[in-house]
Amino acid sequence: MSFTATIMSRRALVALPLAFVLLAGIPAKAQDVSFARKTVTIMVGTTAGGSTDLSARLLAPFFSKYLPGTPDVVVKNQPGAHGLTVMNYIAQQAKADGLTTVVGSSSQIDPINYRVPQAKYDPAKFVIIGGVGIGGTIMIIRNDQVAALTDKSKPPVAMGSVSGIPRSGMQMTAWGVDYLGWNAKWVAGYRGTPDLILALQRGEIGMTSLANTEVRPELLDTSQYTINVQSGSNRGTVPASLTSIAKVPLFAPMVQDKIKDPLAQKAFEYWRAISSVSKWAALPPNTPKPIADAYHAAFRSTAKDPTFIARGKKISEDVSAMSPEDVTATVQTLAALPPEAFTYMKEMLAKQGLKVVARKKKKKKKE
Repeated sequence: MSFTATIMSRRALVALPLAFVLLAGIPAKAQDVSFARKTVTIMVGTTAGGSTDLSARLLAPFFSKYLPGTPDVVVKNQPGAHGLTVMNYIAQQAKADGLTTVVGSSSQIDPINYRVPQAKYDPAKFVIIGGVGIGGTIMIIRNDQVAALTDKSKPPVAMGSVSGIPRSGMQMTAWGVDYLGWNAKWVAGYRGTPDLILALQRGEIGMTSLANTEVRPELLDTSQYTINVQSGSNRGTVPASLTSIAKVPLFAPMVQDKIKDPLAQKAFEYWRAISSVSKWAALPPNTPKPIADAYHAAFRSTAKDPTFIARGKKISEDVSAMSPEDVTATVQTLAALPPEAFTYMKEMLAKQGLKVVARKKKKKKKE
């Protein structure tokens, strides 16, 4: 080998690792991401059977179908602390490798829930995949309690709520008590929707709030139950299209003109914003863009899939897909709300005897 050839060979050897370094610096693209022979876990912070769980199970087979490499996708329920346990895990422990996602409800992006010492997550830092709209929530009351709701000479109606801060649909009761004269008291501590429905059927509680998807056929028995108000969608302005619910009065118009205090008006607008979001899916903070792009592409394909739409209609006639941009904008808007907007709600609940609010405040003062 000539001297010149030897020099060229040495230069090639030097250039080879340099080429690898340069190639390593080239950003990966969504099409370079593959989940082949891997398992993606969708975490859900509620018990099985509720609307959040149903939304996760609706998405799961389509994530498997449209994510690169067609991975196995499983749903894992891990209820605890009103969803905080799972959200804290996603924020603090889950790897940002695309193999762990979460599906949550409006409760988990509600500042009244996550601006507490127990919450170690900020939903505005999650990478939103998209959302599933299911048409809002309803308030259902046992017929033997209907008269008592507007008659304060009778014992107050027991309003069933999950442990922790009430879900956004349940918060209609707080506004109903203060501005519509509802005669109700809070009974909190239920783990999830199945427990609430059972308590309602047994008469342990007189009323509760459910997502439209959670209204079982037996709850439509008008000889036993009355659906008295609905939240609707689009900030409480559009009623559900379900035949059984469509004619039920919208809650927001019943209350908004009765609220005169500017701070209360801000708080009510906050409630309308939070009630307009149904279910959402997200990746952990700092998920690399190529992985996020792969999920966004999979979600958009899912939203257009006729099978997804057909299966969604079986859950709710009002089911719809919400773009990652729209959900992200709502999450960030809520995160930017001034503290007084949701502090008002917490204080209103505390005045109505929901002890969990006061307990959280005491913890915060000690810290």
